[in-house]
Amino acid sequence: MDLTVLGPPPPHRPGEIRVCAMVRDEAVRLPSFLRHHRALGADRFIIVDDGSTDGTVELLAAQPDVHVVRSSAGFADRHGPVDWISHVLDAFCDGYWTLTVDADELFVFPGCERIGLRAACEHFDAVGAEGVMALMIDMYGPGEVSATAHDPDARLLDTCPYFDPGPYRAVRTGLFPNVHFHGGPRMRLFDFSPYQERPPVLTKAPLVKWERGRQYLLSTHAVTPLRLYPMLAGLLHFKFLSDFHDRAIQAVATGRHYGGSSEYRAYKDVMDRGGALRPRDDHSVRYLGTDQLVRLELMYADAAFDALVAGRAAAQA
Repeated sequence: MDLTVLGPPPPHRPGEIRVCAMVRDEAVRLPSFLRHHRALGADRFIIVDDGSTDGTVELLAAQPDVHVVRSSAGFADRHGPVDWISHVLDAFCDGYWTLTVDADELFVFPGCERIGLRAACEHFDAVGAEGVMALMIDMYGPGEVSATAHDPDARLLDTCPYFDPGPYRAVRTGLFPNVHFHGGPRMRLFDFSPYQERPPVLTKAPLVKWERGRQYLLSTHAVTPLRLYPMLAGLLHFKFLSDFHDRAIQAVATGRHYGGSSEYRAYKDVMDRGGALRPRDDHSVRYLGTDQLVRLELMYADAAFDALVAGRAAAQA
């Protein structure tokens, strides 16, 4: 794959924590995405642009810690999602702890308000861990999805502060990390059975100490076997903004996503009927932080990591 970096290429700086994402017309979400992961401790962003026309490239090019990557062959047209991930990570992230996420995802982990990614990754290195698994948690606003307009200067969490505390279920799978989580508002609101065997997979392995030879196998839902740290992190997922219907229409028309955009056909079916789509119900919970997700058993870490977080918090106090 022929990769072109718009501007200076990423320098080799051992110890950096990098974020890799592929985007297409994400100018609304990207400011919050960048702010969140910078605050978490990310040093550099490798952003693959797949033909954006909404000002995304110009927004990214103005960021000193962002490197925009393009390919002479269209990523979506000529390469599957797994293919572009492998090429880009091999080219720019070999030897780095790398967070591979989508522009509508914010990575969190137990105690991340008190300890940053650098200290966490140093701990993972010290115990020989190579990656962390995460649960995608779909976030949504208080009213109709079509009316959930996001101000790019605001936090995504202010626009969509609610989530489903459960139920979530785990299904064993043959691809590492050998579990698929299902649940949340998408399983509650949409019927995926006409288009695919199961509801959307909520398991990902987004944080990996990348080395050449590793491969993501089903987007970032599966990866070649590695030593996972005993932690379940979270990916706060902001799909339910006012552009939800338009994105579903585009995805179905282009077939860019997995399985010919089968998941998006289920979204489009519901939205085409013209009724109000309101994910929030009596069981919805407002997001308060990672301690809340741990209490709800949607995230966890082992005793050693909990002690690390507690020690950092005490030192700061």
